[in-house]
Amino acid sequence: MQDKDKQIAGSGRIWGKPAAWFLSAMFFVGMTAAGFAALSAIFEEAPPRFDARLVQPEALASILLFLLVYFASDGLRLYFVLRAVGERVKIRDIFPLVFINILFSNVTPLATGGGFAQVWYLQRHGVPVGASAAATTIRTILAMLAIFTVSPLFQLLHPDASSGGIARITIQSLSGVIVLYLVGFILVLRRPFWIAALVEKFLGSASRFGLIDKERQEQWSAAVRRETAEFADGFARFVRGSRRAAAAAVISTLVFLLTLFAFPALLLELLHYDVDWLTVIGTLSVVTFLMYFAPTPGGAGFAELAFAGLMAGHMASSDLLLVVFFWRFLTIYLGMAIGIVVSILVLRPGAKTG
Repeated sequence: MQDKDKQIAGSGRIWGKPAAWFLSAMFFVGMTAAGFAALSAIFEEAPPRFDARLVQPEALASILLFLLVYFASDGLRLYFVLRAVGERVKIRDIFPLVFINILFSNVTPLATGGGFAQVWYLQRHGVPVGASAAATTIRTILAMLAIFTVSPLFQLLHPDASSGGIARITIQSLSGVIVLYLVGFILVLRRPFWIAALVEKFLGSASRFGLIDKERQEQWSAAVRRETAEFADGFARFVRGSRRAAAAAVISTLVFLLTLFAFPALLLELLHYDVDWLTVIGTLSVVTFLMYFAPTPGGAGFAELAFAGLMAGHMASSDLLLVVFFWRFLTIYLGMAIGIVVSILVLRPGAKTG
């Protein structure tokens, strides 16, 4: 643990190599542009045109309210997880992490940078590495468990929600996959050391077949045991800790996800569509599930195509690109832009900590 603390605390290299971050960010921009270009070609539509209905005073008030709830609940879910595991962090120090996480998660494949950035930031604010890693992992797992539960329930209770044949078949097929992942997550939560033992056996086999050397196998096996122990201890502290804080973390997570999934329904409402909010929210839970496995930074390109494929039946094709763009702008691009400013202010060397 001490070695790990030193590695993160002493390096001070959250920025890493500037060229690598720049290339990753440009890859995100490029894949986003490619996604919209593909949508334009598939649906034979011009680039999205601005619609004044989205900037009327009533529309802006609704959007701002959604954004406030979206960002606030995102920060509160981590804050209450930290409280539940026994860590005391000032709430004002948590909210910069909302935008730092959005930025770093969306410029690294599979959101790998977001977790490291959060652990590094929390360590500077007095939270031990093990506790911060456990807290950020638990926060992510709470969201994933909610998504993996809601998606199959949506398909079970609302089987005809998707009007398009391909969308309906996709959702039905994914429901089985989601259930398997849900079972896997429960197994990880209840019996994490079984997973560690399985990984160690895999590493042992890889070493015997010459895929990795013995020294690396031992290093990776030790890391797996250490991380498993830290996670098990952190999750046990979450379960045994303050029930109020744990309940607040779950409620904040549900509010965050509900707001995230409802953004497209709000946009359709503002464009004067007759919106079935439940159908849109359920469909977005499946889109979000798909985005967890997108190999591109922030799911760029993949997210736009998945959204269009599953949501095309809910709106005219002439409005599809506009809704896709505003959905991504409000939930991702805006947070990333704020995250750039926040990261420069709070992650630079010598920045004051609370």
